[in-house]
Amino acid sequence: MSRALVTGATRGAGRAVAAALACAGYETCALGRDRLVLEELRSDFGVLPMAIDLTDREAVRVIVEGMKPDIVVHAALRWPTEKAFEKLQEADIDMALEVNLSAMFHLTRLVLPAMKEQGMGALFVVSPHPGESPSILERSVAGANDAFVDALQGELADVGITAQSIICEKPPFHSLVASILEHLETVGLAPLRYKADAHNHQGTRNVT
Repeated sequence: MSRALVTGATRGAGRAVAAALACAGYETCALGRDRLVLEELRSDFGVLPMAIDLTDREAVRVIVEGMKPDIVVHAALRWPTEKAFEKLQEADIDMALEVNLSAMFHLTRLVLPAMKEQGMGALFVVSPHPGESPSILERSVAGANDAFVDALQGELADVGITAQSIICEKPPFHSLVASILEHLETVGLAPLRYKADAHNHQGTRNVT
């Protein structure tokens, strides 16, 4: 069975993706900070809940080494509430860079060796929607995400690993989820069993 790791799984796109992957038959590890939501995902969809902060490098390393995921969805978008760049605090900028860039870099670095060894893997990076009036910080991080994905795709394509940047749409995230599932089937990472209601589940109250 293919193994999927989803960050930011307790809200928004991450939650919808984690639920849909589990419904589709993937062994899904859901990472997030809200224990109550993680328990709901476990109860409703059978995900493996992991209540951690992505900035805890050691905790993330232990999870990755024990799981060796074939699929990773980076969906842990976290932004300051303040939009005006000049009004941001130093801690706001540090948090956004740490969660949306540094944590993604470190997690990707950890999963690549096992993916290369098996000659297969899929990486997805969820970026903020450009039509949602993103802040300077959000646009800058999104640009860095896209550059990172392009570099990964260029370097890893020959070893069977794909990398994609996906724009985060508004709930209930039907197109985003469908795009991920279709890509996984295309690259040979479809699960051994597939529940036909995967697309329906991701639009219910439990995943939006």
